Amino acid sequence: MEKKRRDFINCDLINLSKTNKNFETFIATCIHTSKNEALSLSTYQLINSYGKGTISLIEFEEVSVQVSNFELERDLVFYDEFDENVLLMSFLLDGEKIISLRGNSDILNESQECYASKIANFKGYIRFTGGKPLRQVTIRLPYSFLKQKGIADASMFKSFADEDIVQPITNEILSVLMSFQFEVLNLQELRLVAEAKVLELLALQMQLYKEGVAEKVNASQDKILKKVYAAKQLMLENLDKNYSIKEMSRMLALNEYIFKKEFKRISGSSINEFYTQEKMNKAANLLVTSQMPIYEIAEQIGYKNATHFSAAFKRFYHKTPKKFRVSL
Repeated sequence: MEKKRRDFINCDLINLSKTNKNFETFIATCIHTSKNEALSLSTYQLINSYGKGTISLIEFEEVSVQVSNFELERDLVFYDEFDENVLLMSFLLDGEKIISLRGNSDILNESQECYASKIANFKGYIRFTGGKPLRQVTIRLPYSFLKQKGIADASMFKSFADEDIVQPITNEILSVLMSFQFEVLNLQELRLVAEAKVLELLALQMQLYKEGVAEKVNASQDKILKKVYAAKQLMLENLDKNYSIKEMSRMLALNEYIFKKEFKRISGSSINEFYTQEKMNKAANLLVTSQMPIYEIAEQIGYKNATHFSAAFKRFYHKTPKKFRVSL
């Protein structure tokens, strides 16, 4: 990552401090806005030259919630300066970004990580990696809003200069983020739901920094155990599909790192090993108990190409499907 951190050549560079635009209005076009006296909701679509995807912005009481779901054509770096007393919470579900501030070390923020930073003034660069999906929720909370909610002292929060500012997204945080389906709500409902979700995420971030640190999760082992078994059942019931670990972790609202670690600890094999083994077991059973053509068996376990299936089966059983069938 070191080369990428300092390489401002192979990327698009935007200086927002010299424009009257913010990030979303610079790289995207507003395609829809709705508002009432309490809340505003805007949806932006990325300009083709930058990439594809959307950015949604919810604003109320000087609070802003930005939900990004896009893929950039290439790395994008933007420079910005602002003086504003805010708490910035960022939750990166997918993707990668690097924050470079004057006088501080670079901060690398990757998938399934989050941070909450108090900001009095900001002068620096943020780099988003292109060529891969980016899904992020960013929340800006003015200190006036925090005081209104009974948080008079912001010193409990970290700044970008502090160590261990970036933390893993816990299962509880992930559950809140995944349940925030604002598209189906009217503005009045959205106002209530948005504030409730923001406050819940704020409380979880406070707990995360208070308890400290990196691999702790707030879910009990019992909950994790149940989710691991739910993942097994999901795979067994969908052998004709090819769910990725990322997709399964989202469906189960389980941190991806914890999911992989706990699955192997409980099952004795990795997620991919288990999925492949069950697919091949089903294929072997169909070869023995039916006259189903090999291409149909391939489709039954998620292979669209019979040749690819045969090669995978041979690696597993050391025989092609045809030879396996006639040998029994």
